[in-house]
Amino acid sequence: MKQRGFTLIEIVIATAIFLLFAIGVYQAYTTIFNAIANAHNRALATDLANVRFEVIKNLPYSSVGTVGGTPSGLIAVSETVTSDNVSFTVATTIMNVDDPFDGLLGGGDIFPADYKLVEISITCNGCKNLPPVVITGRVAPKNLETSLKWIKSNIT
Repeated sequence: MKQRGFTLIEIVIATAIFLLFAIGVYQAYTTIFNAIANAHNRALATDLANVRFEVIKNLPYSSVGTVGGTPSGLIAVSETVTSDNVSFTVATTIMNVDDPFDGLLGGGDIFPADYKLVEISITCNGCKNLPPVVITGRVAPKNLETSLKWIKSNIT
């Protein structure tokens, strides 16, 4: 008489194969989910950096600087901001730059602070494997160089 059914070894092997398949599917799902979360958090950080830079560009030139820094201004050096329930640290660095195009300090340049170099770095406090988002740009006063060239040409 022939018996029908599965032996214990067959069941164990079938379960092991099913578990390997299920673990692979789960790993793929978590990898895709983490990639989507990182893309979302990176987009939030990029948007935050762009908004911060637009705020700085729209300040009066004399106010573009960090609180207690050189140049002095209205921007906090570091602060924590929450966007879409994600916490970010915003670090801002602002420096005066003397561009050699119009001469350097000590070489006839009347106003050595030609423009300000702004760097905004956004780091995600609770994100895994998300590098900081850093943007750098220049902020210059309107018509500074053209008015300086006019002053220099009319003085000499």
